Amino acid sequence: MIFKSVYPSSALQDYVSLYRISHFVIPPNLEVFPKPYPPQPEQCMVFYPRGAEIDNDSEENKEIKRPRSVLVGQFTHRIDRSSLENDFLLLSVGFKPGALHRLTGIPFYLLTNSFIDLESIYPRRARELNNSLSGTDCYEEMIRLLETFLLELIRNPKINKRPSDKVFELIAQNSRKYSLEYLSREACWSPRQFERKSNEYIGVSPKTFSRISRFNQSYQMTLRDLCPNWLDVSLYCGYHDYQHLVKDYKDFAGTTPRNFLNEESRSLERVLGLT
Repeated sequence: MIFKSVYPSSALQDYVSLYRISHFVIPPNLEVFPKPYPPQPEQCMVFYPRGAEIDNDSEENKEIKRPRSVLVGQFTHRIDRSSLENDFLLLSVGFKPGALHRLTGIPFYLLTNSFIDLESIYPRRARELNNSLSGTDCYEEMIRLLETFLLELIRNPKINKRPSDKVFELIAQNSRKYSLEYLSREACWSPRQFERKSNEYIGVSPKTFSRISRFNQSYQMTLRDLCPNWLDVSLYCGYHDYQHLVKDYKDFAGTTPRNFLNEESRSLERVLGLT
């Protein structure tokens, strides 16, 4: 079993932020709870070499079984995900903001709060990759196969790299050195253009993306410390006070920070001692 993040090779660092690999062998008698996934400031590809997963979207009142590989747009609310099998392996690719728009040419407002079967976009290449991933037990080989697939994709992107992509990377980092107005000027966009480009490149407005980035920074901090000082977290991440943080948690995670952290503590990686 494994629960690990891996950085991409240098050739892919303009596109990819991080790989995440999770492999769980769940004991038959273990009570398993759905894992809550709050929104993060990224769009991604997810592969399932072992097992399958169900998305439970309580906000839209729907439950969907994911295909064996998906391209995931920008989410703005929480999703609860559950494994359907005891042997479950997930491999995800977190892309830099706007990178998947460059690779696919898809306007990402079409994928906000949703996903699409990767084999419908790359029928032959994605199918071959899925088969190869399912045919190996070596995690290093899985990363190698994935990078080979991605290197082939970046040779012929639908859209070339844009200097303005750096604007969205700064927002994703929750860099409070720069206001949205400043970043808009640096990209030579009017506020209306900034709004339109943001929806096209990543699927949400600059303001929403900035809020998700700030929320995600607070969430990542609490994962490292399950007994955080919430006021310190709030102020460090740029919130006015704890109640300001609570509002974002209710909007993005559907509950208070403390309740969400309690749900997170029941995730498989914690119960199985992998983190």
